[in-house]
Amino acid sequence: MQTARIDSDGTQLAYIDSGAPQSDTYTTLVCVHGHTFHAQNFSRLLPLAHKHGLRVIALNRRDYVGSTPFSNSDLDVINGKDDRAHRDFLRKRGLEIARFLVWVIKEKKIPHASEDGTSGGLALLGWSQGNVTTLSFLAHLNSYPHEIVAILEPYLRTFFLYDAPNAFLGYSSPEGTYRPSLDPDIPEDKLGLVFAKWVSSYYAHPAYSDTFPGEKLHHRSIGSLQDRLPENPYRASTSDTLTAEELVLITDAAPANRSEQPLSFNVHPSTFHDQARRALLRDNRDLLPRLKTRLVYGLASISGIQRAAWELEKDCTKWRTESGQVRPIEFIPIKGANHFMHWDDADIFLKVLKDAIRS
Repeated sequence: MQTARIDSDGTQLAYIDSGAPQSDTYTTLVCVHGHTFHAQNFSRLLPLAHKHGLRVIALNRRDYVGSTPFSNSDLDVINGKDDRAHRDFLRKRGLEIARFLVWVIKEKKIPHASEDGTSGGLALLGWSQGNVTTLSFLAHLNSYPHEIVAILEPYLRTFFLYDAPNAFLGYSSPEGTYRPSLDPDIPEDKLGLVFAKWVSSYYAHPAYSDTFPGEKLHHRSIGSLQDRLPENPYRASTSDTLTAEELVLITDAAPANRSEQPLSFNVHPSTFHDQARRALLRDNRDLLPRLKTRLVYGLASISGIQRAAWELEKDCTKWRTESGQVRPIEFIPIKGANHFMHWDDADIFLKVLKDAIRS
């Protein structure tokens, strides 16, 4: 992996890069990974990127292999219960994304976005828990140095929330919702493997039993979603298809207990929800006014992804009614896609993103 030094403190973020296509109208897609599965889990996108007029760059967040670890003081913050300190921690993570995007613009000399925003420029994508970091970036724009936002404005045109879990948008799970991490019957030494299978399985949610692309989704109730591993899945889970070499390549288990779990369990849901609201409302001085937002989610992904999409759609409708200031957003459900569409169906995934950028 390569590394980018993004600030005067020497903060480094590791990344992988498909390189530039032979074009001056390509769009650069920057991907931010989730829990445990880091930037290399986007590696299947790289050899296909040019075919879709894209340059794909995937970074490793702080604390992951090749990137600067969190300091002890950082870890103290997320292991504590101080809400204000949590919000400042998240703001700093968003600023790191902003600085990385500026670094990409300057160092990679990528093309500006076209006037209509359908070619060139930048698209930013957060996947799974990575949405916390990308939403932090967008929510705190008005706290960043003016020159950072001024550099980003001619480039950044599309913001993707990809398979965002309900917890990281501030939506609580109903009582009794199944999670492997809370299952007392799973031995601790087996939890990682069970979690990987659970999060990467293909679910036939009853909510979508008669739904096809373009039709209105229905049966939006908790009882219409599968929580537990499907007994007879119609497709093997992503984790069951990975070789031992691939699993080593695309994962880093060290941050799980060190920083990811404390962030998940100690930050109050209202903090995550407020962050999402601020990111999607135009109440931060209307910065990046031409930015469009797209929520892409797999209809065969885990239940928390479905709940997140449903709740956010309701919230956006409410916010639009109350203030009329919601950023342009489109919800893009993908039939048959699980939480790892970018790995299992990389070519289809890139086409979905390309079409969303051009729309």
